[in-house]
Amino acid sequence: MVKKIAIIGMGTVGEATIRSLKKNAALISRRKDLDVEIKGVCDVRKEKETVAKSLGVAFTTDAYQLINDPEVDVIVELIGGIEPAKSLILAALKNKKHVVTANKALLAQHGAEIFNVALENNVAVGFEASVCGAIPLIEGVSRGLVSSEIKKIEGILNGTTNYILHRMTEERMDFALALKEAQKKGFAEKNPHFDVEGIDTLHKLCILAYLCFGVWPKLDKVYTEGITKITLMDILYAEELGYRIKLLAIAKKEDHDLDLRVHPALVCFDHPLAEVDDAYNAAFLDTVPAGQLLFYGLGAGGAPTSASVISDVVNILLGGNEFFRGEEKVKLKNIKEVTTRYYLRFMAKDRPGVLAAIAKVLASCKISIASVQQREVSKGKLAPVVILTHRAKEADLQKALARIDKLDIVKHPTQVIRIEDL
Repeated sequence: MVKKIAIIGMGTVGEATIRSLKKNAALISRRKDLDVEIKGVCDVRKEKETVAKSLGVAFTTDAYQLINDPEVDVIVELIGGIEPAKSLILAALKNKKHVVTANKALLAQHGAEIFNVALENNVAVGFEASVCGAIPLIEGVSRGLVSSEIKKIEGILNGTTNYILHRMTEERMDFALALKEAQKKGFAEKNPHFDVEGIDTLHKLCILAYLCFGVWPKLDKVYTEGITKITLMDILYAEELGYRIKLLAIAKKEDHDLDLRVHPALVCFDHPLAEVDDAYNAAFLDTVPAGQLLFYGLGAGGAPTSASVISDVVNILLGGNEFFRGEEKVKLKNIKEVTTRYYLRFMAKDRPGVLAAIAKVLASCKISIASVQQREVSKGKLAPVVILTHRAKEADLQKALARIDKLDIVKHPTQVIRIEDL
């Protein structure tokens, strides 16, 4: 059986997909009795025509030439961004073409519309490559866990931030130096804003929210915090206390409430997520009746991501990749309603009564102290005071910190990192 596809976008993933399809064509044919032919590729950069010719594929700068080609069964969108990707995908779906995309930002913002148009036109949308690169997380959830309820997800979904935190931990370097190293090695973009501020992770979490809970959340309704405020001091204190600091995507459903958030968190040494190093990704799922599951692997890069793209292409061409989920009625929890434990680091003047003053404010706001660490410093310098709390409500904690940061004995702002009991 011969089927034809077209690829729009010849960036890192696009080129890797072409190369991988050609290299592994015989393997796919042997395993699935399917021959996948690339009818054409498109890129607005005319210079990409040389690359296309070297790979033996037809080239065009007009995406609609491929979208309107009656021989093309699947359009693979790999250009990223919102426009023109959104318009191209919608045009392809309305033209009865299946679509495969790795575009997490687009799906996070316009996924509901895209899936509705696909449903109306009886075509499929493959989006495995949009979350965690080569890890078959979407396939695992949509098929392998089709009869299981997902109670919660905690994941390391961004390789750049995980690499930075890993290097800070292993080499005892500060954030700025670790970021420069990540950029030099190609793990971070020249402008790393989307990664280090947690936005890339947010996009992936929104896709998982639909996949697992039937909800397309608005981006501004999901609490999002990056890693730019994490210091080497916090990394070292966390280690002493038995934790690693990771940027987590968190989704928890309790009855009709859905807790979605992205932020750095302390993860206990003995949890599998604490051992996810370098630029690797992982997702930890708690399900019923399947139990606890860990998905782990490379979360980015041309070759790994192309594996997920091709998987979607093959599944769709064999008629088995349709995924449509009705939206559920759930209430998104505000971060102020969340109850968790906290790591607090105060930079306080080294004088008698400091700890008592901080503890008094915390107690007045219904926050109980679990442990305290305080280091001696040279006279006249600020002393770090690290407190771990018992479970407390976020709203109560913010109220306490607003009062503590006004004390003349404390240099504000206080460092706050949530402790995720996985």
